[in-house]
Amino acid sequence: TRYTKSNTLSRNDIRKGLLMSWEEYVKQAKISEEKFAKNLTNPVWANSYQNMKEHWDVKGIFKQKIYKFDVKGMKKKNRWDNNFQDDIAWVEGTNVRGEPGWVKGKADYIVFERNKYWLVVDRQELLNHVVNKLKEKGYEKGKGIYQVYQREGRLDKITMVPYEDIEKLTNIEKVNKDDTETNI
Repeated sequence: TRYTKSNTLSRNDIRKGLLMSWEEYVKQAKISEEKFAKNLTNPVWANSYQNMKEHWDVKGIFKQKIYKFDVKGMKKKNRWDNNFQDDIAWVEGTNVRGEPGWVKGKADYIVFERNKYWLVVDRQELLNHVVNKLKEKGYEKGKGIYQVYQREGRLDKITMVPYEDIEKLTNIEKVNKDDTETNI
């Protein structure tokens, strides 16, 4: 057997703290969602179907209108990295079941957790941007910026997008991340 990082990670790696378990991942995601929801009036949580199939976590009043949000906590570039990073976003075009990923979901906005603020991005504008960049590169496969990456044995298709590029989109907003106040 040829051993690589992808096929040598195991439950022991999770126990050693090299990888986050699914339960821990879900717990961390919920914490991020709840922190962002402090910025909404009358937040309503998605049910399991809405979360998994429609790709939104919470809806509520933001800037006097009701919107749906899909909140993305901080991520690592690679699963085995020790620290979270604040330079790129992994954007999911197709999920692990081969179904449309969250960038094609029903959320009005994708909310990326950054070190100092929440980056609220119009989902459709982000989708259009990513598709255009992927087309420019001829849908090149790989694990680089604007390359289509598919994990071994999975149906997902994801790509790395620099936050620097996302922040140049026209319909974005930076929302204060201070836990002690809301930004309504």
